[in-house]
Amino acid sequence: MQIVIVGAGTVGFDLAVQLQRAQHDVSLVEHDPQRCASIREKLDILVVEGSGSSPSALDGAGLREAQMVLAVTSVDEVNILVCGLAKQWGVESRIARIRSREFSGRSTKVDMQKLGITQFIDPERLSVRIIDQIAMIPDVEEVFSYHDGEVLIVRHVMKEAMPIIGHTLAEAIQMAGTHRLLAVALRREGETRIPTGADVFKPGDDFTTVIPRASLPKYMEFLGLAGRRVRKAVIAGDGRTAILLCDALKSWVEDVTLVDPDQAHGLRAAENLGGVEVIHGDPTERDVLREVNVAGSDIFVGAGRATTPNVMSALLARSEGTPKVAAISYEPQSNRLFREIGVQHVVSPRRAVAREIMDLIHRGRMSMELQLRDLDIESIEILAEPGSKITSGPLRKVWQTFRSKAIAGAVVHEGVPLIPGGDTRIKEGDSVIVVTQPKSARKIEKLFRKR
Repeated sequence: MQIVIVGAGTVGFDLAVQLQRAQHDVSLVEHDPQRCASIREKLDILVVEGSGSSPSALDGAGLREAQMVLAVTSVDEVNILVCGLAKQWGVESRIARIRSREFSGRSTKVDMQKLGITQFIDPERLSVRIIDQIAMIPDVEEVFSYHDGEVLIVRHVMKEAMPIIGHTLAEAIQMAGTHRLLAVALRREGETRIPTGADVFKPGDDFTTVIPRASLPKYMEFLGLAGRRVRKAVIAGDGRTAILLCDALKSWVEDVTLVDPDQAHGLRAAENLGGVEVIHGDPTERDVLREVNVAGSDIFVGAGRATTPNVMSALLARSEGTPKVAAISYEPQSNRLFREIGVQHVVSPRRAVAREIMDLIHRGRMSMELQLRDLDIESIEILAEPGSKITSGPLRKVWQTFRSKAIAGAVVHEGVPLIPGGDTRIKEGDSVIVVTQPKSARKIEKLFRKR
């Protein structure tokens, strides 16, 4: 597929890397000369130096011949213009990153299709969805979702008191009955591998499991976490993300407090957030967090417009005794450092946008990849093509070569996710979420390609 990316920031670069790896014909438009030079050194793709609002730059990147355009600059108006031109030039798929509430808000009267946009991604709403999932699943180390949240990939570290301790994976699957779950990665004593049915759950084990959303309550029961829920949440921030997050959490959390460092913004927030207590103050000051009883909260989220106060306030909340803290980071290159110094969950809107766009693209023809943090494995979602080897028999037979190297974690058939077994037969058009060692990924993808 010929794909043009407009904007070479974190989102655009990540997309270019993944699309090139998937052997697509990728070109990129970027206005920053130094950024262009850097990307030309790293990637073997066409890089056009110029503005995304320039028809000549877009034409030079091959937009007229492309099947898809990804408009991911930091400026909404440029992304809209790109998609409008792409529509005039006959580009079939036109995806844009849009932040403004005037365009993406629930009450907007703007018809995005008429502007030329076939799909749009709102970074703030996407970040809120991720944090909402983190808050909803007790003790989760990491959580990702596919297909509008119908399939979940969750990581938990096993603890001594969990009911599942001492049972084998095969026993757990049998006890689950119709509630399907599939452990796809086990990290034990610093080594990550694909688990087997004979593996016994032990304290300290780091398990990654694929489950349909409907099976989440049963999975929480196995871990002894079913009765736990967030009753008090403290959010700190002075922007749209903080407002949206409070609005989402108040629908299921009893006590939600917003700490807003901007007094004028806080007054507007209080008018729009019925049921949420809004406090004006600096969340990086200990006295302010004590005033809102952050030690008695179940989760604290630094969700302001700048990375440093988000991280600092999250660390301060944790030092006060908040059991779960998260921070929005606009500096993805530093996310590992933030986690190492104590922020349990670091959410990067830019990385999340790239991942969401890859999910949208996948629903057409290709695979998407998701690197699981600190594990030597990745999740790949692949579409089964007509006549591919993966469709030639049951998984027990066609997957035999990769049994110790990868696992088919979930199958989405006609929009419905299911956890496969050895007798499952993959049909053409099905998408399969595969968890694998990176070195086996390319070989596995060949199973899904037309022979």
